[in-house]
Amino acid sequence: MASFPKKIRITNETQLQALFDSGKSISSGAITLKYIQSQAEFKVGFSAPKRLHATAVTRNLLKRRMRESFRLQQILLGDSFSGIGYFIYTKKDVRSSSEIYRAFTTLLTKWRDCET
Repeated sequence: MASFPKKIRITNETQLQALFDSGKSISSGAITLKYIQSQAEFKVGFSAPKRLHATAVTRNLLKRRMRESFRLQQILLGDSFSGIGYFIYTKKDVRSSSEIYRAFTTLLTKWRDCET
């Protein structure tokens, strides 16, 4: 059973800053993944920018859909995968859960293949 515990969430500001300073990007659909390779840990974060989505209701809906898609598909990365990734919803329109799910399938397989 897949879960999304707090221990795999990005909670450290320095990790987030390093991610945006020296991270690489992959895009699929309406979502961009910023990531860096880390041998020590596996952490992820999610964002829907306020400049694209003015209401908190919409931002929370998009982040909830992204978290759920990630939770259901994190098995694609494997148990021994390590790295820090930040998923950003980059389009103004609100996509359905199934479209976000398909984008995550593509993003997670590309991220995994970048490692090998």
